[in-house]
Amino acid sequence: MTFEFDPRKAALLVVDMQKGFIEEGAAMEVPPGRNIIPNIQTLLTCCRNLDIPVIFTRFVYASEVPNLIGELHPQHKPPVSCCQVGDPSVEIVDDLIPSESELIIDKHGYDAFRGTPLDYALKSQGKNQLIFTGVMTDICVLATVTSALHHEYQSWTIDDATATLWEEVQATTIDLIKRAYGMVSTTSEMIQLLNH
Repeated sequence: MTFEFDPRKAALLVVDMQKGFIEEGAAMEVPPGRNIIPNIQTLLTCCRNLDIPVIFTRFVYASEVPNLIGELHPQHKPPVSCCQVGDPSVEIVDDLIPSESELIIDKHGYDAFRGTPLDYALKSQGKNQLIFTGVMTDICVLATVTSALHHEYQSWTIDDATATLWEEVQATTIDLIKRAYGMVSTTSEMIQLLNH
């Protein structure tokens, strides 16, 4: 796929950079997620300076909203309660705290469009191009990238600003996205596009 990038139509998505996934020793820890924080910070700064909307997503497990089929990881359930409603692990990591004007989308599944106001929020601002960052590339990022395609958005997944548990799975997922669902770029390439 090839898309023409237009910063006026773009929004930055920061997927699930939550304490429950990023902090050392967290129950659902994704250690490579800490390595991408500087690149996400770079993209945040650039987008904020250009008045490009930034949207954060959070995976929030709620037993009363059984949006996923089957049983979730036991780490999501008491007594651990990682990323469960009301638990501190739901919060975005301190290095990436959203500003007061930035939207936070809470989702009960992997796809950030499913059962959330994300599509409305983007379309109401005339945004149809999405820049994807965050964790996990092969689960919540991929689910939202594929959903974005079917909601008629063009997407750019930032290879060095997304992460999952295994390098080979990261590479395979990035290849899949590139072949079927959207564009892939590096942080430096996206900064050039944003400032074009």
